[in-house]
Amino acid sequence: METVEIPIKDAMTKKVVTVTEDITVTKAAKIMEKNNIGCVVVVKEGLPVGIVTERDITYRVVAPNKKPDTVLVKDIMSKSVETASPDTTITQASKIMARQNLRRLPVIESGKLIGIITNTDIVQVAPSQIEILRELSRMRDRTTGNEPLERGTCENCGDHWVKLFVVNSSFVCDSCRDDMVGGESAKEEL
Repeated sequence: METVEIPIKDAMTKKVVTVTEDITVTKAAKIMEKNNIGCVVVVKEGLPVGIVTERDITYRVVAPNKKPDTVLVKDIMSKSVETASPDTTITQASKIMARQNLRRLPVIESGKLIGIITNTDIVQVAPSQIEILRELSRMRDRTTGNEPLERGTCENCGDHWVKLFVVNSSFVCDSCRDDMVGGESAKEEL
């Protein structure tokens, strides 16, 4: 039986929340909160020049105790933005994301940002892609000499391509693990 390849245009989120690079981190965080999203795409002249995630804010602003209303998005954004076309297949997008260790991939058509595909979008449409992502991770880890890390989809929140832990016979991400066990140290990592 031949596998049907799904183009990412059929799975992507079409409403992409964007910001310009000259707004403050406080404003970006408020936009993320209002839209209940974990990232904003930073655009210049309609094209992505970066992405700011909750993790960027935590690691680059909160942890070093910087004032978010004085830090600009351009100073903390991830600047190398990999993109895809709407006809890129789910499999191709999965491989790009795995190789680059990405959770989000902006979609560009005719020089315009038209959507974003996330690891969660991929899992919802094509759960079989998890095995492709796992194998690519194992291949990458073998080439760097590191032991393979088991990654997959959190059974609690659905986040994809995360390190998994076993808690109460469920495979969960680090964040859900902390919520479930209350920060206890007796946690089994895959």
